[in-house]
Amino acid sequence: MAPSDLPPHVSFPTGPAPRPCPACGGAARAVYGVRGIPIHSCVLLPDAEAARRFPLGDLLLAHCPACGFLFNSAFDSARIDYAEGYEETQGFSGTFMKFLEGTVRGLTTEHGVRNQHVVEIGPGRGDFLELLCRAGDNAGVGIDPSSTAGRVDRTAGRGLTFETACYGPEHATLPTDLLACRHTLEHLPDVGSVAALWRANLESHARSRVFVEVPDTLRILDEGAFWDVYYEHTSYFTAGSLARLFAANGFDVDAVSTVYGDQYLHLFATPNRGAAAATSAPDDLARITSAVDAFREACAASLARWHAVLEDARQANERVALWGSGSKATGFLTTLGLGDLVDCVVDINPDKHGQFVAGTGHEIVAPDALAARKPDRVIAMNPVYLNEIGADLERLGVDAELTAV
Repeated sequence: MAPSDLPPHVSFPTGPAPRPCPACGGAARAVYGVRGIPIHSCVLLPDAEAARRFPLGDLLLAHCPACGFLFNSAFDSARIDYAEGYEETQGFSGTFMKFLEGTVRGLTTEHGVRNQHVVEIGPGRGDFLELLCRAGDNAGVGIDPSSTAGRVDRTAGRGLTFETACYGPEHATLPTDLLACRHTLEHLPDVGSVAALWRANLESHARSRVFVEVPDTLRILDEGAFWDVYYEHTSYFTAGSLARLFAANGFDVDAVSTVYGDQYLHLFATPNRGAAAATSAPDDLARITSAVDAFREACAASLARWHAVLEDARQANERVALWGSGSKATGFLTTLGLGDLVDCVVDINPDKHGQFVAGTGHEIVAPDALAARKPDRVIAMNPVYLNEIGADLERLGVDAELTAV
């Protein structure tokens, strides 16, 4: 796909970004832009018209060569409100729950998170915190501004409590053996200030550690995965940039690795109290720069491929369904700009059924609805779930071509 063939709201700008790097303060360069996309992608909207009228913003992805961090330099945090009905749990998937249970098992057995105080920043519904408290007989506190947080068994382990707030200096007095943050740091713009706050809050907690889970941006760049770049994900990490962020803010980085089909990063860090760092940050700056430079071609190829798939379906009068209504689906539909070629969006989360996708107004339906809709093609928004989705389609008697982004 030549630049002239790109959707009109997609661009690959060059030149300096309008903001310095929020991780290290270095000069950043613009690499990818998308105009007019929903500022939230996991809110529940009651009707198609409200979804189509949902507020839009611009994305301008920037890269800092000095530390390898990428960020949305057009992000406006004043427009974001996670206090609304934010629904992002993946806990209804058996595949995801196996991963979550394995993560908890590693924390309790390999990292000794037992009989401890766990504070989780951005717990969402609270699935992870509940599992960790139950498995390790821990006490948990979840801090999240969303009204949907804490819909779990609060008696697990030594008990769970939830506070509807953003984590701040006032939480320094909370007993904290483990500070956990899963799929929240990428939503926070001023990551340097965030890491500094965590370090300051943990100063008086002698045994404290940090556990972070975020998407791996190197995979996104290599695959040209435009569906994984969207407005509210303002911060994009690789293993090296994540480790450098914490090392620069007073942490020893104990380990950083890729997990879940190399889609996520896990970082473990300990406040530095004078000893030498356990490990140094991966030396991936040249690799990141190379991947950023190649992203233009990879992203354009992905856009061309999926444009062709949907156009072919149109020409053949085929009905297309997306499976998975989270941020990936919103990014896929709004970046391609071909929402009228998709019949519906499917999700196994019953709380999403009858709701609508921000920006495009697609209805979110239960898997059982496909028996009547009879799609010819089903596009899975995450290849990790292909086996699970295939089994559901077989159970429903839906004979559709199943592919994944």
